[in-house]
Amino acid sequence: MGHTFYDGTIVVLQRILDTLSHILHQAEKAPNASTLPAARLHEDMYPLTDQIRLIVQFIENLTAKVSGREPTTYDGSPLTFTEFHERIETVRKTLNEADKNYINENYDKAGPTKVAPTVSIDVTNAVYAHRIALPNIYFHLTTAYGILRKEGVPLGKVDYFIGFFPPVSHL
Repeated sequence: MGHTFYDGTIVVLQRILDTLSHILHQAEKAPNASTLPAARLHEDMYPLTDQIRLIVQFIENLTAKVSGREPTTYDGSPLTFTEFHERIETVRKTLNEADKNYINENYDKAGPTKVAPTVSIDVTNAVYAHRIALPNIYFHLTTAYGILRKEGVPLGKVDYFIGFFPPVSHL
């Protein structure tokens, strides 16, 4: 079997968490690490704490939808690096438990999907994954990366892609 819906969702989400964990570990080493959770790209944008909250919640929402269950809602934003990593590991466990066969068999299953606090639409699992959830997750991952770069954390393009690339010895 070639590339599956599971590969395009659950495996991708696992790789996103690998990148997120990596850039956060790099940030923890920075001299200004204690100020980073509150840092923002711009005053009208969410701080790093909320970028992490949104990444994890969107991953949970997508995993729940494609797994045919209700999503867990996490309370508040994680505020410290320890809390960031705990939240990431909680959702990583959920990803690892996702049923590959169920997900692959139900990519075209449609149903009501909450897309805002008071808005639900009927979409298939595939449409929700590729047009709603994943674009949002990538946006918040990129924003978290941008916040850390702006704050002087020495990150490069390889740090962003590290979770996505197959292991390469010369990177």
